[in-house]
Amino acid sequence: MQEKKTDKSNLRYEDDRFREDATSKHALRGGFTSSLTTYKEVVYNFAEYQKDYAQIQSNINRIAFKRQIWNNHSEKKIIYYGLTKKQLDVNETKLMLQRRFLNLSVLYDKQTSNMIPLRDLIISANHSPHRYYSEVQNRVNTLTGEAERKGLVPIFMTITLPSEYHPFMLRNKKLVINPKFDGTPPREAVKALTKRFARLRNDRALRDIEKDNRMYFRVNEPHQSGTPHTHILYYVPKDSIKRVISAFRRLFPQKGNDIQSNLRNAVAYVMKYINKTLPKSKSDKLSKKDRYLNAWYSHHRVTRFSSSRTLAPLYLYRLLHHRYSLRALTKLRKDGRLRVFSPVDDLNKIVEIFEGEELIYMKNDNYTLEKHRGAA
Repeated sequence: MQEKKTDKSNLRYEDDRFREDATSKHALRGGFTSSLTTYKEVVYNFAEYQKDYAQIQSNINRIAFKRQIWNNHSEKKIIYYGLTKKQLDVNETKLMLQRRFLNLSVLYDKQTSNMIPLRDLIISANHSPHRYYSEVQNRVNTLTGEAERKGLVPIFMTITLPSEYHPFMLRNKKLVINPKFDGTPPREAVKALTKRFARLRNDRALRDIEKDNRMYFRVNEPHQSGTPHTHILYYVPKDSIKRVISAFRRLFPQKGNDIQSNLRNAVAYVMKYINKTLPKSKSDKLSKKDRYLNAWYSHHRVTRFSSSRTLAPLYLYRLLHHRYSLRALTKLRKDGRLRVFSPVDDLNKIVEIFEGEELIYMKNDNYTLEKHRGAA
């Protein structure tokens, strides 16, 4: 079949996005004043107004969350991780409806009449835990292999949040209301953890290390109260370990934060925490506590696992994994041998990918998403 050529005038090379985004932001700041019409637009510039609105909305959300979780506690509705039975049921119903959609939907090829069930394509911690776990394991092994080839040494860190982020505190092995709690919900608390981690990554102890010689995995996990904490396995050069540890202890002196450098099996160390966050990858029949753990991630929309940008992006790997290993794709990406094209009006839609002058991926418009013909 003859390849369909794409009109390049409507495409944008991926690396051009950053330049155009920066230009757009500059134009917004500089050229926005000419279209100001209301008092608020005159008093605030666009960015400040957005920030102000976001803060007001955040305060409203915090007050509502604090009232809800404390009321649930006083009425003895909380079971695990700050969640009630009703919240568990709502999340499991939502997942059931999503599974039904995946089971009843197919990608239909209009030319060959082939049908591919959507459930066989999705990679999700909830709907395809074994595929998701395999992908995470691949990312861990590939990044660890890169670190070992460079002679980097692992450091394991745990970062927690101060008292005002915790709705409850443990007293005689029971959760009691924490009067210092400021109402921050778990999703916002994860962002606070990310900012704290960013303080360490921006410290001179790490910034003085070459970018390719610092890489990490990160796993988010809830406390018993439902407040998140984060575990990080960081690879750095051996001669930087003392300086990184010193920076960590200077930035996070509070109780609950920890850093260790004498690790015998770094991969096993991080996989232990990944396994805890992915109960469905271990067993199809979850315990009651594991069901609530799964619901905590879904209910608060918290990412379980992330890593540094050392490896090729997942969106590329998922498109090209039949052609390249993650390690090979990472090398191509770092060497600048891949060019990714997207429509100007939809940057998330990849149309073509080239390796040098060779076209290695082209979007197939023959497929449509349809309901399974055998479904009622």
